[in-house]
This record gives sequence, structure tokens and C-alpha cells, in this order.
Amino acid sequence: MAELRIDLHTHTTVSDGSDTPSDLVDNAVAAGVHVIGLTDHDTTAGWAEAFQVAQLRGLGIVPGIELSAQILDDTGHTPPLSVHLLGYLVDPDNAVMVDELAKIRSHRDDRLRLMVERLAEDLDITWAEVADGIAEGATPGRPHIATVLVRKGIVKDVSEAFDHYLASHGRYHVPHYAPRLNRALEVITQAGGVAILAHPLSGDRRYALKHASHADLLIEELAELQRQGLSGVEIHHRENAPQHVETLRDAATSLGLIQTGSSDYHGDKKPNRLGEHLTDEVEFQKILDRGTGHPWLPPGDTTA
Repeated sequence: MAELRIDLHTHTTVSDGSDTPSDLVDNAVAAGVHVIGLTDHDTTAGWAEAFQVAQLRGLGIVPGIELSAQILDDTGHTPPLSVHLLGYLVDPDNAVMVDELAKIRSHRDDRLRLMVERLAEDLDITWAEVADGIAEGATPGRPHIATVLVRKGIVKDVSEAFDHYLASHGRYHVPHYAPRLNRALEVITQAGGVAILAHPLSGDRRYALKHASHADLLIEELAELQRQGLSGVEIHHRENAPQHVETLRDAATSLGLIQTGSSDYHGDKKPNRLGEHLTDEVEFQKILDRGTGHPWLPPGDTTA
């Protein structure tokens, strides 16, 4: 069989993507991808539909989740840094994960309502309009507000909504609860999953990894996260700062961390295209070997 094309980071309408789980499967097949990781934000609600359609279409599915987490500055001089942690092959019924996701969702609901209330002081928008666009079981988030702003012609696209009205430093922003990174690592590992730090070099010079440009310090930083449960890092991603990728790759190699590549596909919500970055089969097999959950892989795949 030809080399597998494996894209381990995708989103659907159950979080902040524009494709339904069924549409995602169809679009992945059309893009020539053989295996996808379904990693919606803070929810596993899309798994069942995706599995059902994937088996009909012959697409491999690795069930996963992308947990929102944060890193706090010990000095207290800067606001918390939002980071994302991918968890593959987790047990969705694990009590620790169920409790943490319920806490995250509760805070997200409250936060989104407060943001809409602030926006409504200046713009023609209501909570009912936003809530109507959040599917049952979906993770509420700022993209749901952005969709309404676009539909009503207040902004031309989602990017403009985030630049002007939904920016984290703007007057309408309301922070939401997210576990600290060490807690997110604990949740994923206790649920039997494989924890991969998502796009760790994205951001405006403030990355998820503090020592991105210093090889020795970066190894120490990653080694500490590894002790806390980190299994790997997302190396190949369009948002990773290219000047630091080689240093990150070398550090990950020295520690034996899994190295993935992914599109972080969101449908038409982002320019990211399915299959634009891929995960090597050897690295993929490491995820399958470590995770306790069950993917669905079509007969004939070279992985076991």
C-alpha cells in the first residue's frame, strides 16, 4: 500500500469548525487523506457520527480532543497564556475527564453570554441569535459570536471579527476557565490518552514553550512537561514559527517525544487545508501503541 497520509488535527461544527463530522470525513477523502485525528475543542461529541461515516467511506479515524489550557506567569506581570493540548485515544467516559470537561463547558457558556451582553451595548446582536447556532453537545466559543457578526454584515469575515470585536485584549473580551497545563496533562493521561502539545510555536513571540530559541533550556522545559505526562509535540503546523522548528525538532528527538504534523483544519473558518501537514507513519504508530482508546483503521493500512 502507498504511504499513509495522516492528518491528526481537525475540527467540526461541534466546536469551531464549519464542517459537520460527516462533511469532514467526506472532505478528507476528497483531499486524499487516509487517516484523520478528530480533535474538537473540549468535547468528544462528534466521534459517533464521524466513526459511522468513516467506516462507510474507508477513512481512518483517531478519536481525540483538544483541551484548552493555560500557563500562568509566576511573576504575575503578564496575563495567562492560552495553550492547547491534543489528547488522542482517550476514554471519553473517564470520570476525571468528564468532570473537567463539564467544568470547562459551564464556564464557556457563562463567558459567551457575558461577551454577547457587552457587544449588545454597541451592536445589533442577541444571545438568542448566538445560542441558536451552537449545536447540541458543541463547545461554545467566540467563533459562534463571529458567525453571527458575519451573517449580519457587521464584519466581512471571521478574521475581522476577531481582530476588532473578539480580540483577547479588547473591551468586549471575557476570560474563561481553563485548567493549567499540568492539570490538562493529568486529565489526558488519566483518561488513557496520548498528550501532544499543539502548535507550540504559534503566537506573537509568546509561545507555549518559553525557551523556543535556546536548545538546552528547551530540552529542560520539555523534559519537565514529559515528566508531567507529555508524549509529544506538533512539529509541522502552519502557525509554528519557522525559525524555531529545527530547534524544537532536535529537542523532541533527544527526549524521544512523538513528533506530529497536522493541518488544524476548521473548514471555511480558517485557510488551513486538509493534508497540508502530515504525521509520519512511524510517529503515528507510537500514538497507537501508547493510547488505550480504539481508532478505526481501514483494512490494509500499514499500521497495526
